[in-house]
Amino acid sequence: MEFSLIIPVFLTVFFSIVEFSFLFTNYISVNYASHDAAQLAATMGNEQYADAVILQRIDNDITTPANPAKIVTVDIYWVDTTKKDASPLSGHENIYTYDGGAHDFLLTDGTTHISLPFKTTSIGYLDTDRCNYNMGIGCSGLHLTVDTIAVKITYQYAWVTPFPQFVTGSGSGPMLSSVNIMRLEPVL
Repeated sequence: MEFSLIIPVFLTVFFSIVEFSFLFTNYISVNYASHDAAQLAATMGNEQYADAVILQRIDNDITTPANPAKIVTVDIYWVDTTKKDASPLSGHENIYTYDGGAHDFLLTDGTTHISLPFKTTSIGYLDTDRCNYNMGIGCSGLHLTVDTIAVKITYQYAWVTPFPQFVTGSGSGPMLSSVNIMRLEPVL
């Protein structure tokens, strides 16, 4: 009798702890990948084909128990520093969707081809147009100083245990998103 009263509470607590552990680990993995990619983007500056190297790093950084196939989008954009919400400067955003295919990208040497599972959705912030010169000297257009770049990863978490599916009635978990911002390393 007592066992039948306690077991539902025990199982609820147990599965909640297990599910939260997986969710938190996935969140940490996505955040790390975004942070690492933003650091790489800041270091690479305006090198041609920098986005290919950034996407390759993201694909390599998201590891078990997270699954790179659950990446929905990767946004690489010029941050509008006049706003406090780290939003992209209008029209200056590259969006890549993860589709699992083999899309051809060139690495920064301009000759090495690699296949990545990211499809280019929109290009508005060319890697060669990024400004990493002090006071924007030698940069085109709107650049008044060194650019601030952001990498945003949107990730669809999937429930691991059956408990949340039973409670919510949905097999898909929450959408995780991580944005990391860095100032491009200036070239002197």
